[in-house]
Amino acid sequence: MKLLLHTCLVVVATLTLGGCSAVNIVYNNAPTFAAGEIDDAFDLNDAQSVQVDAALERFFDWHRQQELAHYQQMLNDAALAIADGISAAEYLAMYDEVRSAFRRSLLRMIDDLHGLTATLTPAQIDHYDQYFRNRSEKYQDYLEMSSQQRQIFAEEWIIDKLEEWFGELSELQYEKIALRLRQLPEVRLAWINLREARHQAFIDALRKAPGTGLSQQQLQHILLDEDSEYARIYEPQRLAYRQAFAQMIEDVSGWLDKAQIRHAVERMHEYEKIVIELQENG
Repeated sequence: MKLLLHTCLVVVATLTLGGCSAVNIVYNNAPTFAAGEIDDAFDLNDAQSVQVDAALERFFDWHRQQELAHYQQMLNDAALAIADGISAAEYLAMYDEVRSAFRRSLLRMIDDLHGLTATLTPAQIDHYDQYFRNRSEKYQDYLEMSSQQRQIFAEEWIIDKLEEWFGELSELQYEKIALRLRQLPEVRLAWINLREARHQAFIDALRKAPGTGLSQQQLQHILLDEDSEYARIYEPQRLAYRQAFAQMIEDVSGWLDKAQIRHAVERMHEYEKIVIELQENG
């Protein structure tokens, strides 16, 4: 179910991760896109497709009306923080805001779609399990890497994201950031383990409840409860990484020039304008 919900939320995340020119198109077509992904995941019948379409329309109507204003405020706050050099505390505050927005959307999606679980056949549950396994193959290469290879992978991925926001880094900046990134604790491996454990908990729960499905409370426990067995293993590592990453961002902020800072601020404001347009055109 986490993968099913992530399909919908990845469309929402496009507002902060995707290209500005694509946001309007992706967001406005989100219900259709998400319905197709859910169909691929579960091989839905016609009645289930109608149920999913209605649920997704409700979800995205709610998101446009209730959540986009929060996105607008988050983007404006981020632009202000970046403009004068973002601190670790400011980064952590933004991180918590994004995490809260994700949680609100996930809770709403559970409300709208949990009824689908009561209609799933054993064959559809097996289909989803295989779908998840197929989508997980991309993580296998990471699991087979040495610790040094994983470190290089993480460095390149994060630096690429930094350049998307701040523009091209100088050779000296690149070297300083790469050195700083090597001080961060490993967290991706722990996240992959969490992802697998959460999926298995979902599949096991579905197979134990044929014809009745899972309640909202059960789904919330599997997907969001930090007191679940697998979350208790992951949370300390996530928190340690979050703190270390926030301090790294503060350090990097001090190494950027005015043009790079301006590039990021302008991009934040571009997204803010798009969010305003999405609200007005809803």
